[in-house]
Amino acid sequence: MEDYGDWIWDESEYNFFMSLGDIAKLEYMYDYFNLDDDEIVEFELDFDDEEDGGPSATSIDVVITDTHFLITCSNNEILKKTIGMFKMDGYIIVPDKVRGDTHYYKYVGMSSPFSVN
Repeated sequence: MEDYGDWIWDESEYNFFMSLGDIAKLEYMYDYFNLDDDEIVEFELDFDDEEDGGPSATSIDVVITDTHFLITCSNNEILKKTIGMFKMDGYIIVPDKVRGDTHYYKYVGMSSPFSVN
């Protein structure tokens, strides 16, 4: 039996709760404690601005057709990492052409995914 403050678990309830997904766990706790909306604390994610030395966001769009991968990204490092992820998943793609920020890769086929273990 686990004791988490005011919430004392019996083994079957604990096992059931741990088998739930994250959202289902939150809903279960909400129903279990019959919480009011006023008691739920909302969390706000605070992102630092890029000029403050905080994280920056880069947009990347990937379109996959039966013959090509079209990847649009202004950051070449992130573009290379994205291509690397596809290759690790077993996609065989070769550069075809570049138009602006859009890079075209010809889809050749599939191989076994690579393992980094």
